Amino acid sequence: MAHRIGRTFGIVAAGVCLAAAAAGAADLKTVTKELFAVPSTTGNEDLLAAKIRGLLPKGAVIETDPLGSIAVRLAGTPGPTLILACLDGYGHMVSGFTPDGYLTLDRPVAPPHARFDAYLLGQPVVISTAKGPVQGVISQPALHLLTQERRRTLVEGFSLENAFVDLGVRSEKEARAKGIEILDAVTYPAVLTELAGDQWAGPGLGLKAAAATLVAVAETLSGRAGMEETVVAWAAQTKFMARGRGARPAIGAARAKTQWKPKRTIVVEAISAGKGDGFPFPGGGPVLVQAKDEPSALRRALEAAAAAAGAPLQFLTRPDSPMAVPFAGQPADIVTLALPVRFLNTPSEVVAVKDLQALQEILQRFLQPGGGK
Repeated sequence: MAHRIGRTFGIVAAGVCLAAAAAGAADLKTVTKELFAVPSTTGNEDLLAAKIRGLLPKGAVIETDPLGSIAVRLAGTPGPTLILACLDGYGHMVSGFTPDGYLTLDRPVAPPHARFDAYLLGQPVVISTAKGPVQGVISQPALHLLTQERRRTLVEGFSLENAFVDLGVRSEKEARAKGIEILDAVTYPAVLTELAGDQWAGPGLGLKAAAATLVAVAETLSGRAGMEETVVAWAAQTKFMARGRGARPAIGAARAKTQWKPKRTIVVEAISAGKGDGFPFPGGGPVLVQAKDEPSALRRALEAAAAAAGAPLQFLTRPDSPMAVPFAGQPADIVTLALPVRFLNTPSEVVAVKDLQALQEILQRFLQPGGGK
């Protein structure tokens, strides 16, 4: 996949801008931690959707679609700007019970990469049931007791066929008594690790942080006069791809386009970051992603908003993601603003908090009256 990393810029903000950013930073951190604690996989987005609804300002006009997506409409006249993030992330689900009480696993959607399932080996997991969360652990045989061939098969060839969740029970009846049902979501525990340099790490943190940023933006701008109409939305079922040839759109994003018919769209998601050339880097600011490195009214407006906010911004050219595909093409205007995430789609995703804060500042400046011109 061809891509190009472009320039990074930052402008020293005036004292008033820095003060405003500092005032909102604590709230953004709190919201991020609150959303991070709520499991949300494709087809099991209800808990996170309810959490976001509870955090939105009282009196906000909240809308939904048949897939379970939610949105808040901020102001203005028809033909909105749509700012869209995901509700769902990757995970696993209960596929069955063994007679001695172990759970077997499957995935609701295809994994993001070939080694995704292998991270499960020996890890604690949480099963989200109608009765509440149930703790378990993926069984891990003592490797020193296995033959060399068996060790190689287990470590190098681990798959869901040999993934068993141990609940500490002795029978299927005891497992079911905990409220566990087929298709219940299985995720890693929401353990947030705070690293040096104000960086955070945790499973699925990138998309949860992006979703939290939109909550903070909606809360800050709700009820503000003089804005153009804006719909801030969190799409469900974005890991299901529509059928067809060529670039396949995420079903949740395609439905969002049909539901809200935006004239311009900003997709807010996570993007893989690294240390080498050609990759965005954590701490360098959000990444403005386009399929073609060419000017557009929306790109110019976001660059101006970043400059006015004194926020850093990185640039990348690559094909549209499944979240952006439904909005591509004239006359609509589409860009992606992505959080750079180290170790994306692993249990240890790393995000720089200052990238979150920069994303919030850019979007708030962009949405202020006159800021999106």
